[in-house]
Amino acid sequence: MRLRTDGVLASAFPLALGVALGGHLSRRLRRQQLARRFIRLADEVPLDVLLEREVGVPVREANEVSLLEDGSIFDALEREIRSARESIHICEFMWRGTGDPSERIGRAVLERRPGVVCRIVLDWFGSQHFDPALERRLVASGCAIRRHAPLPDPFRCNHRRVLVFDGRTAFVGGFGIWKSWLGNGVGEEGWRDTAARVRGPAVGDLQRAFDESFQAAGGQPLPASAYPRLAPAGPHRVAVVASTPAWARATLAARMSYALLASARRRLWIANSYFVPDRSLQDVLIARARAGVDVRVLAPGPWHDVPLVQAGQRRTYRRLLAGGVRVFEYDASMMHAKTILADGACAIGSTNMDSQSLSFLWETSIVTDAPEAAAGLARRFGLDLTRSYEIEPGAWRRRPRAMRLREAGAAVAEPWL
Repeated sequence: MRLRTDGVLASAFPLALGVALGGHLSRRLRRQQLARRFIRLADEVPLDVLLEREVGVPVREANEVSLLEDGSIFDALEREIRSARESIHICEFMWRGTGDPSERIGRAVLERRPGVVCRIVLDWFGSQHFDPALERRLVASGCAIRRHAPLPDPFRCNHRRVLVFDGRTAFVGGFGIWKSWLGNGVGEEGWRDTAARVRGPAVGDLQRAFDESFQAAGGQPLPASAYPRLAPAGPHRVAVVASTPAWARATLAARMSYALLASARRRLWIANSYFVPDRSLQDVLIARARAGVDVRVLAPGPWHDVPLVQAGQRRTYRRLLAGGVRVFEYDASMMHAKTILADGACAIGSTNMDSQSLSFLWETSIVTDAPEAAAGLARRFGLDLTRSYEIEPGAWRRRPRAMRLREAGAAVAEPWL
């Protein structure tokens, strides 16, 4: 029996490897085709048409969008939790540890108004260190807690950060409920991040993203009361891009990235924590730079929580720099924001510019034309650049051999970074 089992495992490994490589090659070919398609279409149609027709998401009118930076997200979340009158819905990739902010947010949920329904979705990997004592207290208070399971595919984590209150106010971003997001984006324990608060008709789409995650984790569909009629809340258009994994086809997250990058005509400013764009995304960035667009990328510098991803990030620099893209590394803390500013449009959410986010993970971001949001991202991008250093092409060619070796090692894992 042991020999038979070993034989089955031995024969299964080449098959699994072949399937994985086949999926990678299929994705790569499809993305190259999409890159060319979006570059061509962006010259013919505006971004909102690209989002509805090519990405496949509705663009909602009459919303209000405001930005929250770094640790200020926890003040806003606590206010909304304590003000909620009907429901608290939290889908969070990373909620972990004890003390602030985990204890603070947990206490606010425990002290919610009587009759307020609470549903929570946590990812099996990102929230594996969720405080068990807090979990017991939340469950005892009536909270329905579900975990996004590792099976059948442990790589397909729920990386979303979607929090919806009363079906009328929602938050998206890259933040986790953990000490690293406290502070102001400076210092080892003060990661740099950006979130958005949304009010208006687009909240219904964010509620559906939570509903989808809750059901995938074993929960029941939300009741009709979770979807109230939403009145206009502001003048801005918002598209919610709630992406799910796809093995060989292009995800909504990938299509959103192509649409935003290809649509830029004046500026394309990207802040991203896990910046490992494949060749097709590099092609779009370089095409925009050669067309005269001010293309800048702000990525993590010496502060990075995943060294292999950092090596993969730096492996892209040679080609991007040669193509006219300016690259900066954040020097003040871990750069964890996931934002794109393309002319007057901006994207904020959980989506990274890497194969994980664009192929394997559950993600949610918003795209909006809100001038205040664009101005806020531009202002903070400028401030962050003063805390960064630019990668100069000449100096980069003279980088140490050890760094080159790490980049070469990352090339092996590139399809899954």
